[in-house]
Amino acid sequence: MNVDKSEETVKVTVEKQEGNKIHLEVALEGKPLEEAYHQALNYYGRSLKLKGFRKGKVPLNLVEQNLDTDQVKRDLFQRAMGDSYHQALAEQQIESIAEPVIEAVQAEIGKDFIYKAIVEVRPEVVLGDYKGLTAAIPSEETLTDEKIDEQIQHLRREHAVLLPVDNRPAQLGDLMTLHVDASIEGESVDLGESKDMTLELREDSFVKGFSDHVVGLNVDEKKSFDLTFPEDYYVEDLRGKQIHFDVHVHEIKEVELPEVDDDFASTVHSELENLEELNERIRKELSEAIEEQNEVQKQQKLLDKVVSNAQVEIPDSMLQRELYAMWQMSEGSQLANAKVGEQTLRASLMHWMQREELKETARQRIKTTLVLGAIAREEGISISQEEVDAEIQELAETHEIPVEQVKAQLEQENRMVALMDELLSFKIIDWVMENNDIVVSEELSQAEEAAKTADAPAESQEAPVEQSV
Repeated sequence: MNVDKSEETVKVTVEKQEGNKIHLEVALEGKPLEEAYHQALNYYGRSLKLKGFRKGKVPLNLVEQNLDTDQVKRDLFQRAMGDSYHQALAEQQIESIAEPVIEAVQAEIGKDFIYKAIVEVRPEVVLGDYKGLTAAIPSEETLTDEKIDEQIQHLRREHAVLLPVDNRPAQLGDLMTLHVDASIEGESVDLGESKDMTLELREDSFVKGFSDHVVGLNVDEKKSFDLTFPEDYYVEDLRGKQIHFDVHVHEIKEVELPEVDDDFASTVHSELENLEELNERIRKELSEAIEEQNEVQKQQKLLDKVVSNAQVEIPDSMLQRELYAMWQMSEGSQLANAKVGEQTLRASLMHWMQREELKETARQRIKTTLVLGAIAREEGISISQEEVDAEIQELAETHEIPVEQVKAQLEQENRMVALMDELLSFKIIDWVMENNDIVVSEELSQAEEAAKTADAPAESQEAPVEQSV
């Protein structure tokens, strides 16, 4: 039932459309498809039982009458479409960046199979100056005693002892486990599949003001109260709404922080013997983190300058996909983990897709990716198989597993291409850093920001984008 896909049987017509879309019309010669159709009938006919005929001896015309031939044809045309579409892209050297919109024009056995496809391709990038530039950052982060103390306090909280409380009311700083029912005018509000929550009682816990209502409660005590949600709450349907809460306290625990001494140091890291060694370790780790942070700041400043010099039109379809991907990686993932209902997910996504600041972030992310890709093509930057193998070797050593197992996991999870893209991105960024200069100058940085603000176009008004879950 295979269809001949030789060059003689496939004809492709390409027409450039507005924006970043291409119209393909693909025609497949009808004879190979007709032969494949008859092969399918013969295949199904071998197992067809029909009165008056031996098994496998039913004539093809009777096989057709007793078979769902519409489904057979759909499967045949679908396979032919999939194979020929990718062949057409390869022959025409078209790099698609999204699933195409395909529509059959002529799909009849005995005639040429013709279909059209709207293909979305990478938008054209007009590079500006991208090498020999100088950019400035106002300052670099430095290690201070305050940062070291903040890290020690963080470690104290990580190694705190939780002591059950049953002889006093809850107070700020405690951990409270409670059952929560929420409603608006008697209608239940979706706060997740589980209505039991544990939270540290702080002023900003859950929703600002919530802790104020439960501080002072004892274990097994109940309370009802109303709380108005803030206007900027991430779930649009709850913004500014007055929510009625019925809570039942199950457990209260006091957070007891350990003393900062030699015993604390060995608790944090078993190989450390005293507090001095812990301080030295914290200083070293923070110094490395700050150095990396400063390097990222420099990279971002140079990339911003290179990207701002380029021109590219971001299609709305790419913008919507990027916004949706951003939502999935952040708010959507958090809500999914909280097991909220479909309505809450939909409201969150709708709000996310309409936020102008997120649209701008998405545009910048897309433009940066496109510009880096254009630089790679212009400068001939690519990733070799040796570089991929070296990265896989490093992953294997880091996770202490065989190289072949790492390769198998990457292939199984379809992450090999993503790994290569990541390596290429790092290589392009390294090239940008090597071919441009970055200086630390508050005066020059302020001048650059002033020039950037002066050159910024007026904000465009866009209609809200709707996206279904």
